[in-house]
Amino acid sequence: MFHFDSSPILFTMRHSLLVKRLARPQEPEAEMAPAKRTSSPPELQKQVNAFLNVDVDVKVLQHIINLFTKLNVSAIGEMYVTEVIFKNLLKRKCIYGSDTDQIKPNPKPNAKTKAKLKQMAKENKPNGLFLKYYNDEWSKLLIHLASSAKDVSAVALNVCMQFILAESKYAKLNAQPHERLRIMLQSIITSETTPPAALVAFEKYARCLDILQLAYQVLPELAPVSFVDSPNEALNYLAIINSLDLSKTVLSANKYHLTETNPNRNFEYEETRKHLNSVWNGIIARCSDLDEKVHRQVLVVLLERIFPHLDEPILLTDFLMNSLHQFDGPVALLALQGIFKLMQEQNITYPDVYQKLYNMFYPRMFYNKYKARLFYLADIFLTSTHLPENLVAAFVKRLARLALKSPTEDAIILIRFVCNLLLRHTGLQRLICATDAASAVEISDPYDERELDPVKTGALNSSLWEMLLLQKHAVPEVANAARFISKSLPVFEFDLGPLLEIKECDIFDDEVKKMMKQFALSYDRPANFGLPQNDIVTKYWDII
Repeated sequence: MFHFDSSPILFTMRHSLLVKRLARPQEPEAEMAPAKRTSSPPELQKQVNAFLNVDVDVKVLQHIINLFTKLNVSAIGEMYVTEVIFKNLLKRKCIYGSDTDQIKPNPKPNAKTKAKLKQMAKENKPNGLFLKYYNDEWSKLLIHLASSAKDVSAVALNVCMQFILAESKYAKLNAQPHERLRIMLQSIITSETTPPAALVAFEKYARCLDILQLAYQVLPELAPVSFVDSPNEALNYLAIINSLDLSKTVLSANKYHLTETNPNRNFEYEETRKHLNSVWNGIIARCSDLDEKVHRQVLVVLLERIFPHLDEPILLTDFLMNSLHQFDGPVALLALQGIFKLMQEQNITYPDVYQKLYNMFYPRMFYNKYKARLFYLADIFLTSTHLPENLVAAFVKRLARLALKSPTEDAIILIRFVCNLLLRHTGLQRLICATDAASAVEISDPYDERELDPVKTGALNSSLWEMLLLQKHAVPEVANAARFISKSLPVFEFDLGPLLEIKECDIFDDEVKKMMKQFALSYDRPANFGLPQNDIVTKYWDII
């Protein structure tokens, strides 16, 4: 006996909430949403139970579908009810029976398929009618997939994937699940929002190797005709590719979505890599005159997902060099990272790479979301001890000068980076010896920070007087970091990795935890203290 009840229909989903904190307003923070329970009207429950516990009747199914509108059932509630119904019908082989085995599973059937379904309906064959309602439900799911509402689009995607699993297990059609996945991804690409709301839910399935392989098979034909004319569709298309990870972590997990239904389905890396190269060839053919936002996302996808699996990565040279020269900021930084990969793996040479890297360090870079990549690349490029001293001295001076203008957390990174460069290039420690100018009335610095060529800046004749100023910084942690020039240099370099994760509010929290001597600020006890509830002031200070 099958019993349908609203209690097991429980919808739980992770979604991201942008939690704005006073100390770090730019950082989104994820929260777990409470479980959402969908309840169905008693009349609907009764009809579904009657439909599933006896011989299924097309007329009863039609009545249930009409009840959705009559009882004003929510979109999420309707999707859960139809999931229960059609998965049960697929299991009973009521949808894809002997009469419908040759009908391609398409929610938008062609004229030939419509004619066949119409003929089956005239002959009162239930399989054809069930398939019609099933395809109608797929059409609704595709509309919900493109919705901007996260909960609706996430439920729609999960229901679609469950239908694909059920079809693969019980119907076993040749066109499935390739065709179903194609129309799903097409709906996500044409979504109302960028990035698509359904993409978060899709990422869970994208880690399954069979879905990963199928997705790369269908993506070449789903690419927007023009990335310039349809930037939102281009961004959605790139977002889907960015969710398809072929890294060793995913491959070693060996996770499948449809393996139980088809044990012979094995993941083929070489075939998937072939399709991935086709996807990239389609992208690069559409990369002329791109908007900066789309161009940046192309580079992100290239570096994170495409580059390790390309057949001929050397062909990227022109694209990356053009990106480096045509754009500034994040696009140039990402292009520089790609060029560095080519220099490592393909032995290409790029004579102006240090000049481009030097000019990427400017005050606005602290508000760039890719600044961690910049520190990472600079650390690698400046590792060699065979670099000219005047070149490295220019970077040392640029970093020290930026530390005077940077946010607190970035000032600490810059100071530690300067210290590391002095340890690697011991000849530059002369900059410390020339720093003592406390008694001078005026300092004349030969370093020219406006010069674009680092070799011509005159940094080698300068000094690190910036570190003396930073020793008087208002934040104790910055002042303590800058005192390295007033004592013996450390033996080992600082690890910059953990410093990249530090936020200004973390520095503040660490300071207030330290034991400090208490001072009375008022002799008279105040009558009231009007502050908003849960304000940061009331978090750290109490009225005595």
